[in-house]
Amino acid sequence: MTEGHKWLQCPACKETIFWEIPIKALKGVKRFPVAVVVKHEDHYLVCYIDSHHQLADTEVAIGYTEGKAKEEK
Repeated sequence: MTEGHKWLQCPACKETIFWEIPIKALKGVKRFPVAVVVKHEDHYLVCYIDSHHQLADTEVAIGYTEGKAKEEK
């Protein structure tokens, strides 16, 4: 797997973003590409990461709703 910082140009604001995903974060993933949601300033990006931790695709999230899980008692 490729390690170290990578970069991408934000499709929403055209700013350069430097990013890194810890190897442990994707250890349990069984299917690739995996979607990773990134908050960037006032917008969100959905980045698809392949099995080599490389960027496979990126899109701007048009709508975003944050949810919470309710614990059963």
